[in-house]
Amino acid sequence: MTIDFRRLRPAELLALGAGMLLAVALFLPWYEFGAVQHDAWNSLTVAELPAAVAALLALSLVAATILQRSPALPVALAVWTTTVGLVAVVAVVVRVLVLPGAASERCYGLWLALAGTIGVLVAGWLSVRDERPFWGVPASGTSPR
Repeated sequence: MTIDFRRLRPAELLALGAGMLLAVALFLPWYEFGAVQHDAWNSLTVAELPAAVAALLALSLVAATILQRSPALPVALAVWTTTVGLVAVVAVVVRVLVLPGAASERCYGLWLALAGTIGVLVAGWLSVRDERPFWGVPASGTSPR
C-alpha cells in the first residue's frame, strides 16, 4: 500500500477541507444559554451525530483515495459520504431553524458546521460524478515507477 497524493482530485480536496472544518466546528460554540456557550456535544441536540459521521466519512474518502490503487473503495465511500452528508445537512439546518429549549442565541460554530456539512455533501456528490482518472496516474490504474 503506497501513498499517492496525485490521486486527489478537486472533489477529494474539497472533502478534506470540509471534513476538517466540520470536525472542528463540532467543538466550537453552537448555542448560547444565558451567559454560557455550549458546543454541539453539550447543547442536547442530535445533529452532532450525523455531522460527526459525515466528517469522518469525508476524511476517510480522502484517505482511501490516496491509499487505494483501485477506485472501488473511494467510489463506495463517496456514495456513503453523499448520503450521510445529505442527512447531516438536514439535521444541521433543523438546528439552525429551531433553537433547543433554553438557548437564547446561535453561535458561530453552528454556522461553520452548516458550511462544513454542505461542503461534505457537495464534495461527495462531485466525487461520485467525477469519472476522470486520478491526476498524474495513467488511466490503466497503475502508477509509473
